[in-house]
Amino acid sequence: MKILLFLLALLFTAFTFAQDKSQTGKIYDKHPAITVVESFNKAFIEGNQDGLKSLVSDDFKWWEMNTMMPTPLTIENLIGRSEYLSNNVIGFSVTNNGVSYSDALDFGKDGVDVYAYQVLKGFDKNTGYKYEIPRNSIFTFNKEGKISVLSVSDSQLKWEKASNAFGTSKNGVLYKDHPMISKARLLYAYLELSDLTSMKELYTEDARIFDVINTDINSSVSVEEEMNKLKELFKTHEIIKVTEIGHPDLLDYEGSDTSTIISWWKLTVKNKKSGKIKEVLNHSLIIVNSIGKIIAEQYYFNKLALPN
Repeated sequence: MKILLFLLALLFTAFTFAQDKSQTGKIYDKHPAITVVESFNKAFIEGNQDGLKSLVSDDFKWWEMNTMMPTPLTIENLIGRSEYLSNNVIGFSVTNNGVSYSDALDFGKDGVDVYAYQVLKGFDKNTGYKYEIPRNSIFTFNKEGKISVLSVSDSQLKWEKASNAFGTSKNGVLYKDHPMISKARLLYAYLELSDLTSMKELYTEDARIFDVINTDINSSVSVEEEMNKLKELFKTHEIIKVTEIGHPDLLDYEGSDTSTIISWWKLTVKNKKSGKIKEVLNHSLIIVNSIGKIIAEQYYFNKLALPN
């Protein structure tokens, strides 16, 4: 009896689901409307004003959906953007994003929507700004097969950044003289003196050090590991002299409680076995906290330049 009741309940559920479903349209990955969208994108990339106008309805509107308060824009707005990008962006393209492709939702008498998942790319020749903006677009077609509405969802922050690149904005203050610059100078003073104990005291215990040229990207070591590397270097080479090139710069970024110090150095190095001496260039970037301890370091030094 229980089995019979279960089967009846299952049959009733299946019947209910069957009654709830109703098809309002079909989805296509190949459709005449998708071909129109491809033509539209081609005209947009080429700055083809007549081509764009020929594909849209007289009452065409488009929307930037990710703005704070989206408002309808005209074909003239779209043509203006197309003309700027086509004339000023090197390598300008709008292509499918990864393995995605456009879908056409054909609602029969109610019209067709095409969903496109794309990325806009290129380099602005005026500012050097790199456009790489994923965008999801919905093209709505009227009964005559014209695009009547375009809704674009993309990053307004990236468009704002592209626009800001034409102006100037301050991100902090640059100093050539500052008490914290002493940390960069002392770091290289202790290197010349081979005083690893004093050098180690310049860092916080959890500081990370990046040997940018000679290691994998984003690879870093602890202070203790860096001191061990220098001990090995001192077994084969002697730092005869360090020479400051130009002057260090301290960058005091807005909203940060740390200081970034960049400096350039010439190291005079001697190979202890061969006696050969060479001058080797080194670029350093250190970040110090509010009490003057180094919390991170990046240095650019080619170990292959050391004397053999």
